[in-house]
Amino acid sequence: MQRYGWLVAAAATGVVVVLVAVVAGGSDAAPQPHPGDLPPLGQPVVVQEPGGGEPLSYGDTAAYDACALLSTRTLGDQGVRIDPGSSFIDSHLDGDVPADAAVPQGGLDSISNCRYTLVGGDELSVTVQQTPFTTSDKVDQTRSWPLQNNAVMRHDRGLEVSSYRDGAGWTTVIGRPKLAVTISFDLRRPVYGDRDQHQFVLDVTRAVVDAVVAGAAGPAVYRHTAPFTGVKSPCLLLSSDAFQQAYPGGPSSLVLEYADAGFAAVSQDDGETALRTSASCVRSNVVPDGALGPQYREIRMDMTVWDKPQWTVQHDRADCGGQAVTLGVTLGDGASCLTDSGPSTWNLSFRTGRSVITLSTGGTAAGDRETVKRLLTPVARAVVTRLR
Repeated sequence: MQRYGWLVAAAATGVVVVLVAVVAGGSDAAPQPHPGDLPPLGQPVVVQEPGGGEPLSYGDTAAYDACALLSTRTLGDQGVRIDPGSSFIDSHLDGDVPADAAVPQGGLDSISNCRYTLVGGDELSVTVQQTPFTTSDKVDQTRSWPLQNNAVMRHDRGLEVSSYRDGAGWTTVIGRPKLAVTISFDLRRPVYGDRDQHQFVLDVTRAVVDAVVAGAAGPAVYRHTAPFTGVKSPCLLLSSDAFQQAYPGGPSSLVLEYADAGFAAVSQDDGETALRTSASCVRSNVVPDGALGPQYREIRMDMTVWDKPQWTVQHDRADCGGQAVTLGVTLGDGASCLTDSGPSTWNLSFRTGRSVITLSTGGTAAGDRETVKRLLTPVARAVVTRLR
């Protein structure tokens, strides 16, 4: 969960007036009457879809994807909807990691996380721990939670399964050697249809157990629909190849992806209304001890997308005005600059098409303007190339 912090803050400020709802799979047209399709409150903006294909591997381990284990379609089948004013938060692998690089990741001790906010304020989080990404001791520690909480454990198709009250919420632990999947439920309503909270927890748990038994699958993907059709995933833009422009050597297959579920209506000075949505990606490298190790590096990309390119101009002026430092190279369609978001954290900002993009990096490099320029300018060029 450590990897969620900045995205939670972004989600809290990212939406002004929500106009749309999320649909759990489908097309740009009206959703088909599949049991997992949700009735839209308006025109859909983000659709979560199965990644398809073979699962990604971490060494010899086929990696489970948390959002594939509990998808929006599964939640739709359970009679609940994603809050259109919330954000998808999804951390996962987006490429295979060879065996010689597949080492325990220290502070990043879960290979995948997924969090949903439902209409009404309920929150569900799924966390996947697998060796060798997670140490065996940590996996076994998580598997022991039910015993520590005096909870009943049952066995289902080779899995240990337990759901129990955990403070004001509920926790489910699904485990077997080398694997622990947890589901955290923060539920606000006493009943869900004709079910009480406990039965709702058991039904969701059963669906996730079925998915674990079915085997690992490729990571879920997110597709934008009108008026943002064609918006590319920020982690596709901030690709592993782009990351390598700043930090070459070794795999960089760990991503934390964020996407507004809906979009915002923003009043402009001329009286018109602009439409805006946001998405972000943090990409990091695979090194011993993960974020706790001295070789750890990460790059973050924040992307604000407008329904028309004209709306990017004034916001680009705001970002690159005042105390900003002009970059001195051409990136995209307008001014590019370095901004100090403080304390001593320099970012690179530019616009291209209908997107305004900000790149940043962590560690001591973030505090040195010239280092940030040297590291992130080639990354920005790679992003612009992929946007075209």
